[in-house]
Amino acid sequence: MAERISIPPAEVSSSPAALVGFLFTPTGSGLHPAVVMMHGCGGAYDSQGMIGARHRMWGEYLASQGYTALLLDSFTSRDIKEICTIKFGNRTLKEADRVGDAYAALAWLRQQNDVDAKHINLLGWSHGAGVTLDAIGRQPIMGDGFNAAIAFYPGCTSRNKRADQFHTYAPLLLLIGEADDWTPAAPCQALADKVARRGETMEIVLYPDSYHDFDNPGIKTKRVRKEVPNGVHPGEGVTVAPNEKAREDAKLRVIAFLASHLK
Repeated sequence: MAERISIPPAEVSSSPAALVGFLFTPTGSGLHPAVVMMHGCGGAYDSQGMIGARHRMWGEYLASQGYTALLLDSFTSRDIKEICTIKFGNRTLKEADRVGDAYAALAWLRQQNDVDAKHINLLGWSHGAGVTLDAIGRQPIMGDGFNAAIAFYPGCTSRNKRADQFHTYAPLLLLIGEADDWTPAAPCQALADKVARRGETMEIVLYPDSYHDFDNPGIKTKRVRKEVPNGVHPGEGVTVAPNEKAREDAKLRVIAFLASHLK
């Protein structure tokens, strides 16, 4: 069961009020590494107002593996429900605007007596994955920044065009479906190749026959979201579909990646 918490936005966040968060706590005493989780354009909740199935699954899974997981809600304090159905150019909240939220959560976690302050990681999905790339692709806003970062199906097109300006300060792992027509995989692969050639730590995993939201257990069947105006084919909708095999592989890869950077 996740504990609802309130996180002061501090000076680094553009939020006008305290941020809502949900804390998934591991069992056992001592210091635990942590993960800040950034939701996508649909927000942190499902249609019933409960924590979304994907976020709940990952929060519980990370906690079962010994990590304190903090799901951060960037929307409620800004009176936003969702931004998936808004064209990119018309959105009032950009990925870069949420970077400060991630650092506010980082600062809050570092103040907790049961969190290993040296091993706090960042994980995001879609819009939240873009936040993750923005956060890791520039110098830390405060302190030493995040220990490592994971991005599920981020948008990489514009970043790949400016790859010479994208430098990761922490190890970064991208996971994306090859068939994704919302945030396509090819620009992410190209970006990862360029970054890796510079000797920076950026890995990518492409899942065949997988679409956007492949890890979301709340999605039962493949469908086209016609209400989403963005994507590879603007105006034609985007595809979301579950892939249990890819999801289970991603869970193992995430834990292995985080564990490899605990030293």
